[in-house]
Parts: sequence; structure tokens; C-alpha cells
Amino acid sequence: MNTRIVSLTVAVVALGLAIPALAADMRDRVKVEVEGVGLHPGMEPGMYVCAAGHLHIRGTVHNTSLVTLGRIKVAGKAFGAEGRLLGEATASTKQVSLAAGDKAQIDLEFLTVSGPLVQQVKKHEIKVIEAPTKRP
Repeated sequence: MNTRIVSLTVAVVALGLAIPALAADMRDRVKVEVEGVGLHPGMEPGMYVCAAGHLHIRGTVHNTSLVTLGRIKVAGKAFGAEGRLLGEATASTKQVSLAAGDKAQIDLEFLTVSGPLVQQVKKHEIKVIEAPTKRP
């Protein structure tokens, strides 16, 4: 009887450890693409300045997994020519779920990158920070 309880406990603990690991791996199954069309003359494709003067980067996330995912969250960083961090931003998809193979739009707004700082942005990076599996 005790060996059954121990075996069951070990199985439950192992499953509990595996589920977060699988969820974390889903971030790797979401691809981020910056829009290829120049939205703002003189700026890299996908970048534009809103009416409030903040830098934005627009793109898409693509669920390449075989399961439906929840709301996808991305984080971005904008750097100057010397590699100095000028600003950070996060954004999430508007859709609460993203089916396998589907794409959704994202729009990162860098609130601290405005005015003359916009012209100093020479490099950016965007990565997926949350891609939860959608529970039925």
C-alpha cells in the first residue's frame, strides 16, 4: 500500500514539474516578425511615431506549435548606435487565443523613446516572454 502511495506521489510531482517546463517551451514556438513595409519615411520597416511622439514597432506573432495558445506577450528593447539602451516596451496580442498556425498583430509602444531619441534608435530586439497554452 505504501509503495502505491509513494509511486502516485512521485508521478504527481513529476507531472507538476513537467507542465511549467512545457509551457515555457511554447515561447520558442512563437515567431516574431517585424512588418516588412515602411510605415514611416526614413525609419526602418515596421517602425513609426504615433501622434503622442512615441516610437512604435509593429509586427506579427506566429504560433508555429500544434496547440492553441493564450494571449501572447512580447518585450522589446531599443538601442542607440553605441549599444546604449534607450527604452523598453511590452505588448500583448488583442486576441485571447491564437490557434495553431495562426498569426496576430502586435504593436510595441516605447513611451520613453520620443522626440530626438527616436532618431537615435539604430537597433532593436523583440522576444516572446509569455505564450501560455490555452486550456479548454
